[in-house]
Amino acid sequence: MTQRLRGWVIGAVLIVAGVLVGYALPQSTVSPKAEIGTVMKVNGAIGGKDSTLVFKTTGQHGTVRYPMQDPIPWQGTSNGGWHYTGEPPCLVPGSSTPVKATLGVISVHAEGSAPGGPMIVWVKCYG
Repeated sequence: MTQRLRGWVIGAVLIVAGVLVGYALPQSTVSPKAEIGTVMKVNGAIGGKDSTLVFKTTGQHGTVRYPMQDPIPWQGTSNGGWHYTGEPPCLVPGSSTPVKATLGVISVHAEGSAPGGPMIVWVKCYG
């Protein structure tokens, strides 16, 4: 009887430990925030050193500067397919002509030498 009780106690302790470890492990799901607005300026080619875009979110004062990583998935029309290569038509390097766009933006935490901050994960190049 004692051995049977000991087996149940050990089993219960292992289950509780598994639940606690599972709860303590970092859980992350990413859901980009859609920023609707105007691309004001594009500096450098996508993925190049110090390539950024200046974006004015609709209804907000001021602009935000986002780094541009390569590749940035993009969509050119509302019913069009997604592109994973090439340059989005609303992110032309050197352009300072305002263009309507929607950006999918996530916030990334710095880890070691990897930088943190906002990151563009997709672009829709239509109003």
